[in-house]
Amino acid sequence: MSTLNRLAILLSSGLIFTAPLGLAQKKDQAPAQGKPPRSLTQQADGHWSANKQTEKSEGFEVHTVKSGETLWDVTKEYLKDPYLWPQVWEINPNVTNPHWIYPGDQLFIKKMVVVNTPSEPAPPSQSEAQEAPAPPKPPAETPVEAPPTTAETQPVTPGPLPAASQSDVYCAGFFSATDIKPEMMIVGGEESENKSRFSDRDILYVNKGTSSGIKPGEEFLILRQMGGFGKYGFSSAGNASKYGHYYQDIGRVRVLLAHENSATAEIVFACEEISTNDFLVPNEQRVIPVSRGETTFDKFAPPSNKAAGRIFMTKEFRKVVGNGHIVYIDVGQKENVQVGDYFRILRHLNASNISLFNKSDYRRYRKTFESVRKVIGELVVLRVEASTAAALVTLSTEDITVGDGVELE
Repeated sequence: MSTLNRLAILLSSGLIFTAPLGLAQKKDQAPAQGKPPRSLTQQADGHWSANKQTEKSEGFEVHTVKSGETLWDVTKEYLKDPYLWPQVWEINPNVTNPHWIYPGDQLFIKKMVVVNTPSEPAPPSQSEAQEAPAPPKPPAETPVEAPPTTAETQPVTPGPLPAASQSDVYCAGFFSATDIKPEMMIVGGEESENKSRFSDRDILYVNKGTSSGIKPGEEFLILRQMGGFGKYGFSSAGNASKYGHYYQDIGRVRVLLAHENSATAEIVFACEEISTNDFLVPNEQRVIPVSRGETTFDKFAPPSNKAAGRIFMTKEFRKVVGNGHIVYIDVGQKENVQVGDYFRILRHLNASNISLFNKSDYRRYRKTFESVRKVIGELVVLRVEASTAAALVTLSTEDITVGDGVELE
């Protein structure tokens, strides 16, 4: 259903939005997702973003972006219809690309206003008031005894909050020790003549059908195999390819129609733009880690003497990341690491990160320098493989870099 059709339904229901008349045109003018912006600046409140923060405007609600949220998520929360995201983007001109908002960004929201609320009836005239009989007195209320307090009537304690969003978990990516052979491939889309990239709600065609057991209603995950790690210049942790084959999670589709040797599917969730030659694997339910709640960060925590390793790569192929970014660590099932485990991020002093004044003495006091460490953040595990794990940075006191150490708490 198009955005304009959805607006027509809302108008017929008595609801009007403050969206500009050019809402559909605004969506058409949205830039492609592209690569993550490289020029992030630290905002006044301390968070990092490619979007300049603007002053609060009167008459708007303010939403602070949380880790894992998209403009689609924010619009659904406030306007109850994610397809109205161009309206939110329209009133936040500081967001240059709607695909890239960052934890800590503030978005202004103009909520829906009901315009057809029935007006209150006019008060009766003086003559009508005199003719009308007085209303009967309400019967006296009989006091009712309060029911006894039982386990069923006690307030329900809210459950634990998630430590990561569904997007974090299903877009984490992973390293596989074995090469996954693509069999079910995306071969085109409903609008292949006009575009080669696809996103949410687009229709795709795949090269497997009923002869391969494909049925309408089935869901599949979309993967993309990546390579060429050497050009990213990984640090002392080594070249990422030694940890196996790297696969990015791209999204999820649902089969609408299955023929003998092909099928038509709809994209129900996209991590990024989807293209032909991305391939499908059976859907799997992934565990969303649970938040520990409010805890005190101990930057002087002693060694735990548990599983330890290093950050050897980041999802965006960046060397420096912070809160809300996904990284890959070189510990996994072999070290009994599980989804939901928390790791400290730490850094030892060495010749590359001590002052020039001390470098001349580094060789002399090498063991002393390397025994000094500082805890600079925390991460939670999203997915575990044999010798690696994908994790989300949940706290950082300074920039997190490839090569920083990790230690199971």
